Amino acid sequence: MESLFVRLEIEELIKKCSINRQELFEVRKDQWKSILDHIEKHFLKKTHYTQDLHWGWNRLREPHYALRFNEQPYRSIKEIIADEWIWFIAEDYNDKMWIYEGDKNIIFDKIIPELYHLDEYFLVSKKYEWLVCEDHHEIVHFSGEGIIHQAKKFELENESKIFK
Repeated sequence: MESLFVRLEIEELIKKCSINRQELFEVRKDQWKSILDHIEKHFLKKTHYTQDLHWGWNRLREPHYALRFNEQPYRSIKEIIADEWIWFIAEDYNDKMWIYEGDKNIIFDKIIPELYHLDEYFLVSKKYEWLVCEDHHEIVHFSGEGIIHQAKKFELENESKIFK
């Protein structure tokens, strides 16, 4: 039987950790498609009409940058992202994407570290200024001038955290 493990895990974590639905919530069903379309148009090169966000890190528009961290990537990503309110897009079974909107600290402290089935995920500025993706190789991809600047600054100031 096909199952959507990541979404189920997120929903269970929200209940288990008593996370207020105003601090982290799934984007409404009538909004997710337009958000994904806008992200794809803004950040990805589309070479075929059936392509979507799945493995989108392979098709990021310029400028983009990538880093590999010595520790769990989400710990360093949290330090790089300045925005407090972001979109968290988790890839699930059969390339299904779930979009959550919420507080950065809840996403990084209570959700990402606890997701057993999370393979790849995207974090996106609510103003579509930047995109960050951790791929299934634990490489973090950055798209957008501001976030790339922040990632390079972090890299210079935290050389011991970067895999060389």
